[in-house]
Amino acid sequence: MHAGGFLDRNVTTSPSRLGIVIALHGAALAALMLAKPEYVPKIDWKPIDIYTVPDEPPPPPPPVPEVTPQPRQTVETTPPIVTAMGPVENPIPPQPPVVPTYTPPYTPAAPAPVLTEATMIRGVEVQPQYPMSLARQEIEGFATVRVLIGTDGRVKDVQMVSATEPEFFEATARQAKRYWKFKPATRDGVAVESWRQMTVRFKLEA
Repeated sequence: MHAGGFLDRNVTTSPSRLGIVIALHGAALAALMLAKPEYVPKIDWKPIDIYTVPDEPPPPPPPVPEVTPQPRQTVETTPPIVTAMGPVENPIPPQPPVVPTYTPPYTPAAPAPVLTEATMIRGVEVQPQYPMSLARQEIEGFATVRVLIGTDGRVKDVQMVSATEPEFFEATARQAKRYWKFKPATRDGVAVESWRQMTVRFKLEA
């Protein structure tokens, strides 16, 4: 054995011990040579097929129970028997629908205007001069006229309503336009124009 083996030790080896070691090594080698080789079975490897497992289909819906149609039962109603002994109540006639009425809000009426009539001023010479032609004939009569009174109280227009003689109307119209004076009519205190009817009589003095 070379240096560094297990026999290379600082131990004194006897020849008998060395013989025993050599005999043991020889017996081990002989046993290995005479032993039957161990049978190792041959494994036959087969290729593996790989496939995709499909998803499981959803379960089928539960069966719908069949409903057997039932035959319609006809109920026979017997009309009520009305005897002639008792009165038969008449059914209440349908009432018309109630339509709500619209009431407009109350609006107070405007107050009526305050009107005052034109009045002749005292001291005014009303009577016109007697027409000379009618005076000589001793004809008496009258003249009824409508006069338009302005806001200043003066007569602005004269219209004949009736007269026994035209001369009576003409004399009255001249007198009214020249001398008649009125307190004008008012509306809510404000002077306004107005019409007034007047009658003048012509009578001869005895």
